[in-house]
Amino acid sequence: MMKKRRMACVCFPLLLAACYGPLDVTLSDSGDPVKGKAVKEALSPDEAELLVSYVAQHTMAQDIDYKMTVKQAIAARRKELAGKQK
Repeated sequence: MMKKRRMACVCFPLLLAACYGPLDVTLSDSGDPVKGKAVKEALSPDEAELLVSYVAQHTMAQDIDYKMTVKQAIAARRKELAGKQK
């Protein structure tokens, strides 16, 4: 029984880490050198441009949510740009 618990304590965090990708990093954590490098490597040029424009726009507006993930910021910027085209 104790071995099963120990194995669960080791395996569960590894499983969670496997589900966690570089685009799930929060904007505040994306400044970390290791996480930031992983984010840059995972982004397509289009996604990188969307992320930069989202951060710039919302930093200037002083309404940026640094708890938002990179993936959420990219999706939000796409939605903003789609709304402007209508």
